Amino acid sequence: MTQVPTPDEMRAQLAPFDATDRKVLGGMVALWMAEPTKIRDQEWTAQQFVHVATVAHGFDAEDGPATSDEVERVRSYAQTRMDDILRVGLALFIRVAQDMQGRGGGFSYEDAQERVRSYLGADS
Repeated sequence: MTQVPTPDEMRAQLAPFDATDRKVLGGMVALWMAEPTKIRDQEWTAQQFVHVATVAHGFDAEDGPATSDEVERVRSYAQTRMDDILRVGLALFIRVAQDMQGRGGGFSYEDAQERVRSYLGADS
């Protein structure tokens, strides 16, 4: 990515994403906002992606160990969706940063999260 996507370009990139993709994407952007120094750490990002995807698929560690089918579903999801979700997630992170920079009077983490939700729509 050489330029910050416009809001319309960002929405177009998000259009093909389903509800699960949007949950994972929103979770990843939230984590990057909380820990921006980790955005280039591929190992950390991959670990966080699997964790967020596991939650987005409705699996909870408090329910006990995951079944083989559950592990396979998350593994398959990560294998097929991680690259696209992380690529668009980075674009969204940058788009929201640009949006926040253009606001007068500063902004909070909550303001940035609300902006992320506005791009992701009601499914996030």
